[in-house]
Amino acid sequence: MDYEQFDMGSYHLHIIKTKKFKTITVEVNFRRKIKKEEITIRNLLKTVLLSTTQNFKTERELIKETENLYDLKLISSNMRIGNYSNLSFKVRFLNELYTEESMNEYSIAFLMDVLFHPNIVDNQFTSEEVKKAKSKLEKSIQKLSDNKLKYALIKLLETTKDKPYSYSSFGSILDLEAITPASLYEYYKSVLRDDYVDIFVVGDVDVSKMKKIFKKYFKANTFKKEQNNILVEELPPRKRIKKQIEYEKANQSQLTILCTMNGLTEFERKYVVLVYNEILGGSSNSLLFDTVREKNSYAYYVNSNQKAYDNILMIYSGIEPGNYENVLKLIRKTLSNINKGSFNDDVLENAKETIIASIKASTDSPAGIINTYYAKVLVGSGDFSKRIENIKQVSKEDVINLSKKIAMHTVFLLEGNNEEDTDEEN
Repeated sequence: MDYEQFDMGSYHLHIIKTKKFKTITVEVNFRRKIKKEEITIRNLLKTVLLSTTQNFKTERELIKETENLYDLKLISSNMRIGNYSNLSFKVRFLNELYTEESMNEYSIAFLMDVLFHPNIVDNQFTSEEVKKAKSKLEKSIQKLSDNKLKYALIKLLETTKDKPYSYSSFGSILDLEAITPASLYEYYKSVLRDDYVDIFVVGDVDVSKMKKIFKKYFKANTFKKEQNNILVEELPPRKRIKKQIEYEKANQSQLTILCTMNGLTEFERKYVVLVYNEILGGSSNSLLFDTVREKNSYAYYVNSNQKAYDNILMIYSGIEPGNYENVLKLIRKTLSNINKGSFNDDVLENAKETIIASIKASTDSPAGIINTYYAKVLVGSGDFSKRIENIKQVSKEDVINLSKKIAMHTVFLLEGNNEEDTDEEN
């Protein structure tokens, strides 16, 4: 696997040459500092752009063209990475080595057509496509409360108010209603003009030809001075943990806990926190799973998830109504035990082996490869071999030292009964 990066002026082109796949994957990432009021319109834009173009006036025509391009897959997404909103457009297609000459260029030109030649009439997107996209997004927003765990995690993070992770990833219906076909087009132009752009190509490609193709078809020409302040500002720890309880008619309660991570070193952020999280609640081999579920049968599930870019860690568990205090006590005890080093070397080594296996597995997918090299761009993460080597170097003392920088901050419980909502401080 050979990696090369090229400064193309208004964007960076990253080419990862590998013979692992018969396909070629191209991912175009548009990135800018996140603003709460822009989340909805970015979600809407990713859908509208994939519906029609100037050359393919209907969604059916667009789909038919993907079939003509040997079943090309076209995907869009909008996600937050630390302080940034990342709008992504991706195509995966069969390498022309297995189809016919020039198909690589045709397939990439198709993606560029989607990005740079949308179906614009009178300086706005068509009302019909915007209406359809708004309907889809509205339904997605409304369905958020159907998943009780997702809802509980949203409510937990909302307590931080002004932090980027407190924003809904889908946006709001109020913001959605205010978007017009004309305002969406103006925002689209600002994305091309102002967003930082990184393009990734993964596959068995001719690097020189790829550079020529993107120079020919990629039409965003604005030069940007890049500043990667990707990390979210630390959340100050609390002297007293905030507890918030909401009641709902349900057979299962959702317990969610927000923990702060403050003062991490680069090595801790990139490597030690992965090992810590795996030990704490990363899998069915974790201390939380063993203590809360296996030994005491208090939970249907219990997991933890670290967000290194956000300087936070979350613990979440599905529990029987009424078990809240018992589960919270065991979680506190588990955190304390790690802090004291009350776990054996086998637990540490198993956690490291699991993470290393995951890193190795990520080399088997274009998405995993792109994520690794994008992290290299954003925060200077190492490549696959460097990451594996550094995970191997994480010691028990490293994990204990990190644990002293992690503290419970807020607890949100979605309790399974019919009582009225209440807030309390402890």
